Amino acid sequence: IYALTATIDAKDHYTFTHSNNVAYYAKKLAEACGLDAETVEIIREAALLHDIGKISIPEAILNKPAKLTADEYDIIQKHPENAVAIIRHLPQLDYLIPAVISHHERWDGKGYPRRLSGEDIPLGGRILCVADCFDAMTSRRCYQDVRTVENALTDLEVNAGKQFDPELVRLFVRGVRCGEIELQAPRSAFSASSAS
Repeated sequence: IYALTATIDAKDHYTFTHSNNVAYYAKKLAEACGLDAETVEIIREAALLHDIGKISIPEAILNKPAKLTADEYDIIQKHPENAVAIIRHLPQLDYLIPAVISHHERWDGKGYPRRLSGEDIPLGGRILCVADCFDAMTSRRCYQDVRTVENALTDLEVNAGKQFDPELVRLFVRGVRCGEIELQAPRSAFSASSAS
């Protein structure tokens, strides 16, 4: 898993840092759901690899400061399936596939790649969706300014029952507001905190 995340880091350091942050948020949310330690670890590992498929996307698209064209967005939308294609070469990691392929599905069925909805979306994928979007909103990218934590939490709440599982949003927002889930700062590759 860490060899694959090093591959991500070589391609795009933002994606590497983002994946580590998402792993933290997803782990904390999975724990808040009361999941057993083994399931929590599976979700954390899936978070580390959820964007591995982006290594096949041209950097000009990944780092484009302007709005993506329809064709470019189609390429971006293939990254969950690209991730699965990479993970399948390591059969011992097959258990990560359900969460990885479904992290861009939406509660209302308007996500991708399979247009699943509600509880038909694997729980790991629903957890990753919340963690992924929260980190994306609170991180600085070339095409967006960083948003405040409160603004990002409000966005999650507004989209609960649309993009996100409403119960997971409730647990995540509560965890952040009470301090059980801490905002993650950018990390350097293989820092002590990312290796634990």
